[in-house]
Amino acid sequence: MRNRAMRRFQHGVFLIEVLVAITIFAIGILAMISMQAVSIAAQNDSQYRAEAEHLIDQLTSQMRLNVGHDPTTGTLLAADFTALAHQATTDARCSFSGAASANAIVTDWVKTVKGQDSGGNAIVGKGLPGVTDARLQVLANSSVAGINQVRVTICWQGANDKAAHSHSVVAYLD
Repeated sequence: MRNRAMRRFQHGVFLIEVLVAITIFAIGILAMISMQAVSIAAQNDSQYRAEAEHLIDQLTSQMRLNVGHDPTTGTLLAADFTALAHQATTDARCSFSGAASANAIVTDWVKTVKGQDSGGNAIVGKGLPGVTDARLQVLANSSVAGINQVRVTICWQGANDKAAHSHSVVAYLD
């Protein structure tokens, strides 16, 4: 008699155990899906940051090769060096203004960063997302004699990013 009462008491317990197990499994699956989304976002940011570093390295290499030097002293020509400046005024984080550089090295580089060909036409899959002229800056600082410092900053913003990302490099030209 007692076994019969115990059996009635346990009716539906197995169903509750199954429902709890399915709930725990579903929560685990949802956590894995959200971790994958975060992982993809981090991978995209890493890819864009590496591309920004590569683009800045290209620019500073071109500057080192093509900036004029005085034939007698070997020092950089001041006019060539200051012509590298692009959007030299910082208005806010990732918001630059000022004169755009007329230097061919810098103007070609700006087009490359923006994903454009030499005519200014967009090339699909090239450049960093969300880059505009106001998100690129090249500062040329020669205030200390003999030290020619260039600071290059690129800001980009992907379609799903809430804020702009930036990457800056300081290089010295001699």
